[in-house]
Amino acid sequence: MKILVVSGFLGAGKTTFIKELIRRTGTAPVILENEYGNNSIDAGELRSADSGEKKLEILEFMEGCVCCTMKDSFINSVMTVFSGLSPEYLIIEPTGVGQLSNILNNLKPILHDPVSLLNPIVVLAPRSYNQNMKDFEALYRDQIAYAKTVVFSKCENEDEEVLRATEKAIREINPDADILCRHYKEQDDDWWRSVMAIPAENIDFETSKSESDEFSQITLNNAGMENPSQLIQLLEDCLRGQLGHIVRAKGTITVGKETLRFDLADGLYSISGSPEKTNQCVFIGKDLDRLGLCLRIGSLFDGRELSISRKIVKPERRMKMAMRA
Repeated sequence: MKILVVSGFLGAGKTTFIKELIRRTGTAPVILENEYGNNSIDAGELRSADSGEKKLEILEFMEGCVCCTMKDSFINSVMTVFSGLSPEYLIIEPTGVGQLSNILNNLKPILHDPVSLLNPIVVLAPRSYNQNMKDFEALYRDQIAYAKTVVFSKCENEDEEVLRATEKAIREINPDADILCRHYKEQDDDWWRSVMAIPAENIDFETSKSESDEFSQITLNNAGMENPSQLIQLLEDCLRGQLGHIVRAKGTITVGKETLRFDLADGLYSISGSPEKTNQCVFIGKDLDRLGLCLRIGSLFDGRELSISRKIVKPERRMKMAMRA
């Protein structure tokens, strides 16, 4: 079984990259999703990936962050995939707050024939690189330093100067990395096949000694709004920091008589129609205004204990909606 770790910053587009990888290579790997708390939004996206006639197995690891707090359960899950499903490929998509060095170190004990590691990949968006490094330097430096391939996303219309500056900054952290300085969709089929073929070599698996940034998240189910303008205003307020330092938000929500999908990352957001029947919203960041988000989105916080980064975040008890007079 060949293991490919596709890491990357929050909202960088890891799931979209994996979908394109499956389409371009025609493979049907088992995918292990390290989701935040009790949500399965990214797993739902991957299930829509085109893998031809082959069945795509998506497994969701929701107990905690696989880079540290739940490493034993994580390794047990990987070995269960190997013994129970025996796939040719296993793709691991960690949360955007996982330290790549720790993930690789956790895998080290099981890396012996017939289980091997492919060159780990980190996905990042050049337009938000400087801000991400300013806000969460320890986390992002670790992901770049331990990647063998750095893939640019969301850069189809990016300025050449921004691309060159980002490449230079990455070289200063990891001079040996293979950096894809154009959007990955421009690569030919040979490059995509190489992603699933090149074994990882000469990677220092030492656990990072730097402290990871601490994040928290809130998952809201059965949310609803009366009209789209309320959703737009909510996302605008998220970008302005009025509900905490929100670096990632995504989900599907009932708005009037339709279901809409929203996605917020890198200082931008999008809203589109959604065929999904599930209703779930996730907000990730620091100093989240949990009560404010609950009130604005018309839902209750489920109160689950979440393991994120290096500490256990224990949410407050279930919050009750304030009754309007």
